[in-house]
Amino acid sequence: MCDRVAKSVGSSQPNPRAVGLRTAHALHRSLLCRSLLCALIGSLLFASLACAGLRKKIAGDASKLAHFITLVPEPVNLTVSVTDKANDNSPVAVDVALIKDKNFWKSAQSMAAKDWFAQKDDLQRRYQSKLIVHSWEWVPGQPIPRISMKLPRGVEGAMIFANYQSPGSHSAPLPQGVKVSVALQPDDFTMKVNQ
Repeated sequence: MCDRVAKSVGSSQPNPRAVGLRTAHALHRSLLCRSLLCALIGSLLFASLACAGLRKKIAGDASKLAHFITLVPEPVNLTVSVTDKANDNSPVAVDVALIKDKNFWKSAQSMAAKDWFAQKDDLQRRYQSKLIVHSWEWVPGQPIPRISMKLPRGVEGAMIFANYQSPGSHSAPLPQGVKVSVALQPDDFTMKVNQ
């Protein structure tokens, strides 16, 4: 339609009004394209900056992210055997502590069983829901069925403490998601990861 309007009847000169309309439409399309291009570049720049910030956040909080992403933590699986002469032929109290507090987890790894059993009630009051304790007492030679403990989300680690009469630490961190054999011997326990 613009072409028909552009030429006057019997004239080879374009109509100035039609030329102005075409120029205005071309300018409008050009500005629209530039605006869209600027918006796209701005969005991409913003997205790349946001991703860079997210990468730094993820890198800084990798352990927190791992705990958050884990929907069902692997259980602690124990096979326990008690020799006939365990703990000088006396019952052995054994605790497995599931620890959710990061600072307590760091200190618990160096805690001796003697200290654990002396402070256990106080620690449970102090850490409440951040400390879950499973307790048993076995006599020498007692057969023990396999033990599987489900871990709640957010557990930093698990510790085993055995209350022996003999000197020694009698404690160790428990690996998660594998089968572990614990043998209560006369003076201490041994622990082995099973395949």
